[in-house]
Amino acid sequence: MNFVDKCSECERISGEYEAATMNWFRLQSQLTITEYSLDEEASDRIVAELSEMARRRQDLRTSAQKHFEDTHPKSISARS
Repeated sequence: MNFVDKCSECERISGEYEAATMNWFRLQSQLTITEYSLDEEASDRIVAELSEMARRRQDLRTSAQKHFEDTHPKSISARS
């Protein structure tokens, strides 16, 4: 994803995306543990949380792209 230094909105989106990604990895680890313990109920719950976290990450990528295009259009042409 593209971000501009010292842009508060870029920093906010980047921080939220980083947090969502860390949660996604944490949930992946938890899922592995529940699969080994054969805890189907916990596995189902974690799979649902992973799905929600994947949606959240995609929404943040979309928000970042829209923000970048709307707010930093000169940066796009400079990178081309």
